[in-house]
Amino acid sequence: MQTEVRSYPNSIQKLARYFRTVRTEETIAGLADILDRDRRIPAVCVIDDLSRPLGIIRRDKLFLLLGKRFGWDLMGNRQVPEITEEAPVFPGAANIFTVSPFLSAAFKEKAPEMGNSFMILTGPDGVFSGMLSFQDLSNYFVDMTNGDIAMAGLLQERFLASADEVSGKGVEVNAWSLSAKGVGGDFYFIKDLGGNRFFAALCDVSGKGIAASLVVSMAWGFLRAYTITEDLAGLIANLNSSMVSTFHMEKYLTGFFMIYDSGKRKLHFADMGHSHHVLLRGKSFHTLEKAGINFPIGIEPDIKPALFRIGIQPGDALLVYTDGITEQDNPEGEEFGNRRLFKLTLQSCTEEKNLSSLLAPALEDFRKNTPQRDDMTCLFFRF
Repeated sequence: MQTEVRSYPNSIQKLARYFRTVRTEETIAGLADILDRDRRIPAVCVIDDLSRPLGIIRRDKLFLLLGKRFGWDLMGNRQVPEITEEAPVFPGAANIFTVSPFLSAAFKEKAPEMGNSFMILTGPDGVFSGMLSFQDLSNYFVDMTNGDIAMAGLLQERFLASADEVSGKGVEVNAWSLSAKGVGGDFYFIKDLGGNRFFAALCDVSGKGIAASLVVSMAWGFLRAYTITEDLAGLIANLNSSMVSTFHMEKYLTGFFMIYDSGKRKLHFADMGHSHHVLLRGKSFHTLEKAGINFPIGIEPDIKPALFRIGIQPGDALLVYTDGITEQDNPEGEEFGNRRLFKLTLQSCTEEKNLSSLLAPALEDFRKNTPQRDDMTCLFFRF
């Protein structure tokens, strides 16, 4: 007997894969004959006269039992209730995400036993409507997670690809980003402000993966919609308010925010707990002077960021990066470090090559088979 009922979006019924049932009067030998004819059936549900589930019988356990010495002689003529085992029962209309916490908790308690176990689904009046295995449910969530990661990664690619072109404003810009998990918490943003000015930011969100990508989406959307003027402090304060109201100080980001005016050759910037930036002048690297320390964005309700201005000379270069680059290690446990990064930066300037074309292969060669530990992002400006 096979019973199917209508499934709804997000209901666990849509995951049902097995619908074979047997009634209580069926013999064990008769069931074995059914399963022997159709080897695609891993389990059957035992039902009563009203088609309500009583439990399950798994193929592997059935044939293991019959394969024992005198198994057919002892068990063959007995009825299936004698070897029926319990299984969790859920309404097929239940939301997948409502059911999953219970199943996850049960699986943690009895993982070895439940790896090949099944759950029973019911329709109206408790009538059997199908079965699925714990592995089926696990595969569904894996596929869903992979799909979400792919979509989030695509969105982040679009974010980065939408950066404004500002190379005509007396500066050459090279941007590069590589996430550690297909989607991550690093991002950069560049916006043409008209005239001689442009805005740029590089941010590093706490955490990685999907959770971090939500913060990235929120922050990127804020920057895209915000009308950026000379008031860099106001922009940062408003971004902080949005972060706090959205994530309740559970997520934060560090960042470097800047406005450059090529006509005045002035760089106006704020370092919000980031610190990973350096100015290259001639062949010497200089830390940007700061008279105060700003906390990251999103960790306190009200902030008044300290802002700084420096003059830019022809030939200067500014590198802003995330610590995923310098903290990447190799098989010997050695970190890539600032020294290698700055050497590549100088090489980029002297050979007039994009920093990313040097940095990406250098990192790959350095880490060899060591996994990428963190998201990696950099912005490189040559004035």
